[in-house]
Amino acid sequence: MAPDPGQYSWQKTADSQCGVIAVRTALAAGMSRSTIRWRLKTGRWQLPMPGALVTHPEPPTRIQLLWCAVESIGPHAVLGGASAAAMGGLRGFDDERITVVVPAGRQPGPRPGVVIHHSTRLNSSDIYPHLRPPRTRLARSVVDMANWAQRPEAVYDIVVAAVQQRLVTVGELHTTISARGPIRRKNMIMEILGGLETPDDLESTDQPVATSAHRDGAPRHDGTLNNARSDAPSSGLMIPTHEYGRSTLSSTGTPLASHSDRT
Repeated sequence: MAPDPGQYSWQKTADSQCGVIAVRTALAAGMSRSTIRWRLKTGRWQLPMPGALVTHPEPPTRIQLLWCAVESIGPHAVLGGASAAAMGGLRGFDDERITVVVPAGRQPGPRPGVVIHHSTRLNSSDIYPHLRPPRTRLARSVVDMANWAQRPEAVYDIVVAAVQQRLVTVGELHTTISARGPIRRKNMIMEILGGLETPDDLESTDQPVATSAHRDGAPRHDGTLNNARSDAPSSGLMIPTHEYGRSTLSSTGTPLASHSDRT
């Protein structure tokens, strides 16, 4: 088969995104729809989510699925909540689902295994300017995780773990939650932060300090989830994933409705 027009352009994009490229990007680079269909039909490429291509036949890795989620949903979609926090090094809250935040007004359809939140307060200052895949800053990710938690106990666990693992400071969380506006768990999070402002509060448990992330939230790993299990022994900071987030998949794996976060 003759080389595709724009081959090097789309290859460069895919290489920079762990082998993932949006269909729209491949077409804009000069690849034809027939070529894309041929590569999918022959098993050379995969389409894990609508509009997002994995340019090899092997099972997609976790980091590739994260890329697929944001590429599938399109411009201004960023990883958030548990997905962004895990990439920043937060341990004990692994979730196979992928959390994506989009600006309010966008109405992307459901994606398998993806939780979509809408926010009217998603500013450029909330997003790391250079980290990829694009994602919310660690303090914003932690605040969102806590705000979306179903149980009050989970709100406490998330906030304490993030501070105790030296990933964010109490001051950073104060600043972030103040900028978030009238979110559901704001008063509770502020109360928890008030109890963490003295060093003794942070040293009162046995949870080890995380060393897997830079202070700016950039991961030292490849984006795969941590290996912690919800049934493993813990000091009270590890919780089952379904306790702090609502699944968007039914028992048969059918995507359910996206979440809406209108703050």
